[in-house]
Amino acid sequence: MITHIAGESHRLQLTVSAITEQGARATNEDYLGMIDLGRQGFCCTLADGAGGHGNGALAARLTVDAVLDAYRENPLFAPASLASLISRAEHTVSEEQPLSRSRMHMSATVVLLCIDPLMGRALWAHWGDSRLYCFRNGKVASMTEDHSVVQQLLHAGVYGQSDPRTLPNRSVLAGAVGAQSSVPPTVLHESMELMEGDAFLLCSDGLWENLHESEMESALSTSERPDAWLRAMAASVVTQGRPHQDNLSALAVWVGANPAIN
Repeated sequence: MITHIAGESHRLQLTVSAITEQGARATNEDYLGMIDLGRQGFCCTLADGAGGHGNGALAARLTVDAVLDAYRENPLFAPASLASLISRAEHTVSEEQPLSRSRMHMSATVVLLCIDPLMGRALWAHWGDSRLYCFRNGKVASMTEDHSVVQQLLHAGVYGQSDPRTLPNRSVLAGAVGAQSSVPPTVLHESMELMEGDAFLLCSDGLWENLHESEMESALSTSERPDAWLRAMAASVVTQGRPHQDNLSALAVWVGANPAIN
């Protein structure tokens, strides 16, 4: 957990926690990280790898490291800058793929959140089905939309208003880092002004596919700290006892006071 206070004219406090669990899988192919540059900005990111033979884990690590390295070098706060962070990850993973037969098909989802502490604003981007949720007044105010075949079918009206969690082949992606994607990453086109009590959740599908948004809100309402919020949600998933439980990873970012009491 870190606490970040920045700015002489604008005082912004962020409290950040992270969790990652292997679940019932042989390896953990999720990876996450964050970087705090003080007045220059804050960025956190999460990736969920695929590719077998352990190379999903490599793809996830390369993705996260590339995003954070690029942000450290050039912490500009603009949609084009976030797009360049994902482009850096795509280039890094693509360069590694030809090095061995086992790496040829490795790929990773990515979701990232950047905050300008002086302006008090946030931007985010994603590629794949790792998600970002923004909570305001304890409720989901915004969330990313998966780059998946199921989501495309939902847009086409094939499944009506169904929850993607209930549909077959939900994990077939239409876009991801290193996947020669048919759809590009999505970047928030305009930054969001932050308010005291806002909360962000970045998570892999091992969390959200087993936890409805109402359950996330319920856990938030009873948690005094972001680490307690993450533990409560992870426990809700683990107690389901699914035999093939996927890796589960999440980052929680709270702005100012406890969102549960705002």
